[in-house]
Amino acid sequence: MENKKLEITLSGAGGQGIVVAGYVIVYAAGILEGREVVQVISYGPEARLGSSRSDVIISDTPIAYPKVKRPDLMLIMNQESYDKLHGNLKEGGTLIVDSTFVNGVLEDFAYKIPFTRYAREEIGSPVVANMMALGFMAKLTGIIKIENLKQAIRDKVKKSFVNLNLQAVEKGVYLAEDIINNKA
Repeated sequence: MENKKLEITLSGAGGQGIVVAGYVIVYAAGILEGREVVQVISYGPEARLGSSRSDVIISDTPIAYPKVKRPDLMLIMNQESYDKLHGNLKEGGTLIVDSTFVNGVLEDFAYKIPFTRYAREEIGSPVVANMMALGFMAKLTGIIKIENLKQAIRDKVKKSFVNLNLQAVEKGVYLAEDIINNKA
């Protein structure tokens, strides 16, 4: 991680695993990599389909203020979240959207990947789209080490879903590698 402090916003619909994704990042960066971390979650009153958001700060130094103001990195998994939040991205930041559910992205620099469609078609379950997106994000940006992401999943995800989630991370890493290699 080049920055001393990295602000991340993950957002989507309830049921897309946004809070779990944030928790996996926090565990990987904080426990496994020894950095300072904080996570703030918010979601609507609906258990499913309502808006869900996980803000994470990763820092090499103590974090004085736990709220994300202008994220360096955003992962947006549904249209409602994109419409509300995309304007908050820090100039020069990284925007990743799940193009399965997010259409009409204004930013030409955004990474538009159909994570949910790939998860459904290639892994067999759309519920692992969040981990596919984390694999993509980790490989593309280097925010956490891939092995630590996988270890966090082994340690903190329900055992019956670990293998599917690890497959999804691998697919996300592969997608990011493809983009990185095509830019070179």
